[in-house]
Amino acid sequence: MKKIYPHIWLYAMLFIMLLLLVPRAGFEGDVGCWVRWGTHIHDQGLRNAYEHPGNNYNPFYHYVLWAYGKLVGTPEKIQRYRHALKAFTLLFDFAGAIMLAALATPGSQRRFMLSLLLLFNIGYLYNTLVWEQIDAILTFFAALAVVLALRKNITLSVLAYVIAFNVKPQAIIFLPPLFFLWLPLLRTRGIVIGQAIGAAVVLQLLILTPFVWMAERSGWPRLVEINLHAADMYPFISMSARNLWTFIAPDGPFPLISAWDDTTVGALGLTYRQWGLILFMLCSAIALLPLLLLCLMAFRQKRQQYVVREQALVLISCATIPLLFTYLNTQMHERYWHAAVLFLGGYGFLTGRYQLLILVSVAYTIQLEAILRFLELKNYGTLLFNAWLNATMFTVSVVWAIAEIYRIAPVRRMWASLTSSIQGSNRVSNPLVASVE
Repeated sequence: MKKIYPHIWLYAMLFIMLLLLVPRAGFEGDVGCWVRWGTHIHDQGLRNAYEHPGNNYNPFYHYVLWAYGKLVGTPEKIQRYRHALKAFTLLFDFAGAIMLAALATPGSQRRFMLSLLLLFNIGYLYNTLVWEQIDAILTFFAALAVVLALRKNITLSVLAYVIAFNVKPQAIIFLPPLFFLWLPLLRTRGIVIGQAIGAAVVLQLLILTPFVWMAERSGWPRLVEINLHAADMYPFISMSARNLWTFIAPDGPFPLISAWDDTTVGALGLTYRQWGLILFMLCSAIALLPLLLLCLMAFRQKRQQYVVREQALVLISCATIPLLFTYLNTQMHERYWHAAVLFLGGYGFLTGRYQLLILVSVAYTIQLEAILRFLELKNYGTLLFNAWLNATMFTVSVVWAIAEIYRIAPVRRMWASLTSSIQGSNRVSNPLVASVE
């Protein structure tokens, strides 16, 4: 075993230690859902999971709850050992840190040390260990899809994305950058495209089979409702995320809006929800422009390999999307920043620039602790937990992330290189390599 992976026992000991240090925690609203859904699945069967009226998750985690129920055996034990469920999610925290550390360096010793920068980061682990949510699973599969695309495996990348979407529909925000990464592979590996699409369809059908075709009553209508009407569930400008709406809320320092309901009509006859979505799409377009140019260059030049600086651009771009998603949209929960931490960790591994990771990790930890209050501090009314200060930290993070994208990506030279390629010359210098300081 030591020959296969020299640090596996150290990871195992750290994994067990983390679980033992935080044996009981959890946001009761979320942990209670696992118990109710797990008990329902245990009693009624996996196929009837969507008969539970409160079930509003995509299929993936129901398989976990089904396996958990089979393992513990009774509804009483489902309740008693509910905190053990986070052990499964914690595996994906470890896997994500190890995967992105491996992307940065092939050396096992350095890979191990880099992974610890995330595995000792409370901002990375709080969501799983303390809150006991499953955002780490979504984050891992989204990151896996990115890494596989960088390694030219479009079929496995597409399959990883399918799984990510089956964890939570928020995975949709990673589809644009992933499509950009898949684009060069479409030209050089055309015959594989059909295989990737076919494999994705088969995997999706397999995941849905118990709930749609084996259920006493098909869960398909409920699944459609969950994915198409998720925005109707909590029609508020924020679900505790400290973001743009924190500043302009009716009780904010700049009260530009008059109501908490995000269906309220505001400027130009658009609702607050529509304004949030428009801002997200516009800012995402700005953030992803360099990545789009990079992938178009690779497409024109039939190039599949990305140098380290290009990989860094990919990771910082993917980190910026969840930051913008949570900062600008309405109805955002405090946990939706999570994916940014892993991608920023990977960006730090590649570049040695960890400042943005530190800022987001601190802001994210404060955000979660301000809501859950796990540490049971004497006073949560201090400046440290001030909502406006926390929102300011995320504002700086968003601006900094976009600035970092344009720092490493010389857009003007990338555009010139792309146009030169279009005009017939594929032998052009790599502008990202040429811009290394």
